[in-house]
Amino acid sequence: MDVKKRSSARLISVCSLVLFFGAAASAQDQAGDWAMAGGDAVQNGWQKNESVLTPDNIAANFKFLWKIKLGQPSTTAHSFSEPLLAGRLINAQGFKDIVYWSTADTVFAVDSELGTLVWKKEFKMETPAPAPDCGVSNLNILMEPPPVINFRARRRRAPGTPRPPRPAPPAPNQRRLGVTPGGEFFGLKGIYVLTPDGMLHEQVVATGADFAPPVKFLPAPNPDPTGFIFANKAIYTVTQHSCGVPGGLWSIDLGSGDYAVASYATQQVRPVTLSGPAVMADGTSILVTGAGTSDPSSGAYAGSVVSIGKDMKVADWYTPSTAMGNYENVSPIIITYKEKQLVVAPGKDGSLVLLDAASLGGADHHTPLFETPAISQPGEKHTWDGFASWQDKSDTVWVFASVSTGISLSDSRSLNGAAPRGGVVAFKVEDKDGSPALSPAWVSPDMLNPAPPRVANGVVVALAGGDKSTRATLYVLNAATGAVLYSSKSEIPTYTQLSGVSVGDGHAFFTDRDNYLYSFGIGMEH
Repeated sequence: MDVKKRSSARLISVCSLVLFFGAAASAQDQAGDWAMAGGDAVQNGWQKNESVLTPDNIAANFKFLWKIKLGQPSTTAHSFSEPLLAGRLINAQGFKDIVYWSTADTVFAVDSELGTLVWKKEFKMETPAPAPDCGVSNLNILMEPPPVINFRARRRRAPGTPRPPRPAPPAPNQRRLGVTPGGEFFGLKGIYVLTPDGMLHEQVVATGADFAPPVKFLPAPNPDPTGFIFANKAIYTVTQHSCGVPGGLWSIDLGSGDYAVASYATQQVRPVTLSGPAVMADGTSILVTGAGTSDPSSGAYAGSVVSIGKDMKVADWYTPSTAMGNYENVSPIIITYKEKQLVVAPGKDGSLVLLDAASLGGADHHTPLFETPAISQPGEKHTWDGFASWQDKSDTVWVFASVSTGISLSDSRSLNGAAPRGGVVAFKVEDKDGSPALSPAWVSPDMLNPAPPRVANGVVVALAGGDKSTRATLYVLNAATGAVLYSSKSEIPTYTQLSGVSVGDGHAFFTDRDNYLYSFGIGMEH
């Protein structure tokens, strides 16, 4: 009987180990992760691994799933925020898909299927009151994507050669921020948190526990940072002028032993950013700037698209021949077209441009590869705009732009009527006169305060944020035609407040002004 029990226990252990390895392997390429605002470092807003959402099944299956309140809303305006998603995590309850969001002082982790709180982490600190012209920021959060592990690959060893010992996970007092928490194979992804005192923290994603001592990132409290991007073992954020620290772009190198911090100061020029810079594989950042006085001798360019090298020096810039549109918040994106990296950004008043990432404005710094006709009326204020890109099955590259003011583009093919308050405009990237161009394809229904669009498997998820007198509405559109596949209509009782929408594993997540986190999508059978 004891032998049978031992055999059964051994069989259960083996099966458990197989399941554990299989799940861990699949976690490296499963469809859920949304690690930072915009989805990745180039901010293309495309959930490339989505398989649940399709144009054919949205109408019958997509619906409101759950909502949960996360803390009390602040009376002060917050910065742009977007829920994050990590799939197939292991904690005491087993495997979980977890969605994360932050307020001004707390990070929340919620079970993405059940809508129940998994953990929360509050950061209490004493900081002076922010400057009068600076708002309260949500805690900036992002996740480091996990390394890709091929469990099928085996290293050949000479016969009789013992297996080399695996390094043990570091003891708590030996842990360092940015170093893989879990050892050689099952390294846990870290969730990084930037707090108002300028410190960078790392939490274990499955539990919220402190992984390592925090390190200093920004030099002074209440910097009001916007955007939080991870690329090449470095984290990037943007600060505004007169908000506790100089305005500009900042980076911290997690791969260096001393956590080196570097910065590019925009001087008296205001950085215009919604979710941070777009960062290329070589560490080059693309940033849009707004009002101010240009000073080329110090690297300050107003109303421009600026390329900043990994050394935090200006590498290139594009300044429209006439004034750039009136943008308060916008982040560029980087797309790949015919093996060439292109930047999508605002152009002269009311237009969008395609720029060559290797030479933004040509020899004179004023010449884009392509400029669209005016999408909105010149001089109209753009409160917050964003972009996304997608490549369909025929290899056509698409660009989607959210526009927060009336859309006046006359040569677009609209299925949905006029958009006097704003909406999403879709373009195909096509060759025109030997150069890439943006050809208008469709315009969404009229949307008030649309969030940056997100794309997954042939559908566009678009959140119309509304305002104090207009409730928010979530739309799902056919990415190729613009046809409305789903509308939440009156299901959201209030408006959102600079809330982005993220997509993963058949769900769309966003928050409203009352700090409710919502999940819409195709639910899993229980």
